[in-house]
Amino acid sequence: MKKPIRVSQIGSRGIPGHRGGVERVIEAVSPRLVALGLDVTVYCASWSKYRESTYRGVKLRYIYSIPTKYLDTIVRSLLSTLRDIFGPSDIIHCHGSGSAPVALLARIFGKKVVVTVHGLDWQRRKWSIFGRWFLTIGERAAIKLPHQTIVVSQELKRALDSQYGGKVIYIPNGVEERPQRAADKILQLGVAPRKYILYLARLVPEKQCHVLIEAFKQIADKTDFKLVIAGPTWHSEEYVASLRTLACDDPAILFLGEVDEALLEELYSNCYAYVLPSEVEGMSLSLLDAMAFGSCIVASDIAANADLVGDSGILFATGNASDLAARLSDVIAHADRAEQYRDKARLRMTSEFNWDRISRQWEAVYVSLT
Repeated sequence: MKKPIRVSQIGSRGIPGHRGGVERVIEAVSPRLVALGLDVTVYCASWSKYRESTYRGVKLRYIYSIPTKYLDTIVRSLLSTLRDIFGPSDIIHCHGSGSAPVALLARIFGKKVVVTVHGLDWQRRKWSIFGRWFLTIGERAAIKLPHQTIVVSQELKRALDSQYGGKVIYIPNGVEERPQRAADKILQLGVAPRKYILYLARLVPEKQCHVLIEAFKQIADKTDFKLVIAGPTWHSEEYVASLRTLACDDPAILFLGEVDEALLEELYSNCYAYVLPSEVEGMSLSLLDAMAFGSCIVASDIAANADLVGDSGILFATGNASDLAARLSDVIAHADRAEQYRDKARLRMTSEFNWDRISRQWEAVYVSLT
């Protein structure tokens, strides 16, 4: 009987329960790979709250890291690789440009290596000049060092193929089916169904939440609408403070912080429109979730968002608060149009971004290397 392919996932904070994009992808795909017959190990941060040895058939290994903005990922990825190169795995799968340089070490010790690029990380504003330089090195390593490079969006494929000569393959992120959740907790927050605009993503500068706040304040007739802002703060406390200052004179703007799964589902299910004003994305899982819940989507017109939304949502000029205000005003005035966009978004997700299909694509990559 043929032994199962043994794959180690490196570069995330671990599973389950983390809200980061990479972590959610690994949490969705790894158990499905196990169901397909693979032997999967995920390396997790030692500070993870979940401390079991397995999760839905996936083996979990806990690795020390230095939980700071600059050292967390690379230290954990390096130590995970050092542990794994002496183990039985056939393939090491690294996630993110920040983890890609460890592919060299893995290859020296005879491992097959896959790297997934989840975004052009060096473009994110949170990084210093040194951080951006390191991530550009990591991006090059993600192309040159592994046996196969995966990207999660068509825009990333276009950008990296143009830069490095067509080596990468496109496998998107996916989304679970999302049943509607009736309003309950949001009512206790003073928020009525279909009477709020929703921002639900990380509160970091490149997500451009400040543009949404500026746009919301420009809408002449809000008809009792609120702007609800929810999401975690990741090394961006100064930016969040600036958002609160910008919004302080408008009682219709609510900051909820990071929310639990039940409230998250309510927020997506009952919003009038979901807005993602990002200037940089790989493939936004928040946007995928919003579409799966059937939200009316309003997103910046960067290529990553445009590829994902297609004709199932509304795009506005990136960084332009006045254009965003005009788009929101128009869709608020036309409830029938908003409902049409909700139906289109839900249909697009169920037909094109299925985790089972995506897991089989990952499996095919692994099989091609063994």
